[in-house]
Amino acid sequence: MNRREWMRMTGQGALAGSALALAPGLAAPQQQQRAAAPGSRHPAQMGGMATARRPGRKNVLAWGDVRNGFQHNSVSHAFSVMEELGYVSQLYDLFIRTDSQPITKHGLYGSDGQIVYGHDLNDFDAIFFFGVREIDLRAEQRADLMSFIHDDGKGFVAVHSATTAFLSWPEFGEMLGGRFVNHPWGRVEAPIIVEDRAFPATRFLPPVFMLQDEMYQNVGWSRRDMDVLLRLDVSHLNTRQANIVNHSGDFPLAWAKTFGKGRVFYSALGHARETWDIPDIQRIVFEGILWALGLTPGEIQPHAMRAATAAPVDLPGPPTPCGPRWAMPKARA
Repeated sequence: MNRREWMRMTGQGALAGSALALAPGLAAPQQQQRAAAPGSRHPAQMGGMATARRPGRKNVLAWGDVRNGFQHNSVSHAFSVMEELGYVSQLYDLFIRTDSQPITKHGLYGSDGQIVYGHDLNDFDAIFFFGVREIDLRAEQRADLMSFIHDDGKGFVAVHSATTAFLSWPEFGEMLGGRFVNHPWGRVEAPIIVEDRAFPATRFLPPVFMLQDEMYQNVGWSRRDMDVLLRLDVSHLNTRQANIVNHSGDFPLAWAKTFGKGRVFYSALGHARETWDIPDIQRIVFEGILWALGLTPGEIQPHAMRAATAAPVDLPGPPTPCGPRWAMPKARA
């Protein structure tokens, strides 16, 4: 099936869904009836999206609820990059949401209490999370999210500000593996040590590379519980500042772990929009998603802090933009 045929098919499916929603008294197939949606007196129906996924592809929810924290300009770009990589690889479809409505296993509801025909957690194989600070979730939603990972064996891939999220929810921190304290040096260029060169998300990287980004200080992590993939080399940074709480010299920037049956991957990189233009940074997260989906094997190997084995090198820069000639800068000049 080519792209045009697929778009025609999904367009017809959308029209059919609209007709179903508008038909008086017509119940959605295979959906249970209940008296009302949460917080509403309106009758509603339970259930997620009825349309089938595309053959051979996983479904990934890109979840970026940033209502209560610093709204990084990189969130939109990160989501668009990872959506494109899923599309061109034909391995997954990414559904971008900047609200938390899909974080449920019990169907979607609008503000009027009526059913919303859309995807809930039952329709996804992994979550790509770029949220920030406290996010409003009902107790039922929190339980569904943890069950999605721990019990269902689904994937959870998180980047950068994810460790700032849900600081009041201990189980989320246990699942993710670490908690944000601050970024002591702001945006700084520093060496990053690749500690595990066998894991799929880091095996293509040089032993040590230079990167300018906002480097996080996370706490609450344990090397016994996860495989540290990347570590910030702080040997040339001021670690005697008043805002340094970690005096071990061990600053993990990316790790992989399990949570029950699920796979969890985190990378602290990605504060700046231009960071997401670097192919190797894109690939770190892309390979993390494939591993979390179970498409790529990768063994979790907890280990002690490992020293750098080479001098740092620069990563290759962004390639020349590609696309229709009529959209290129020279054509628009």
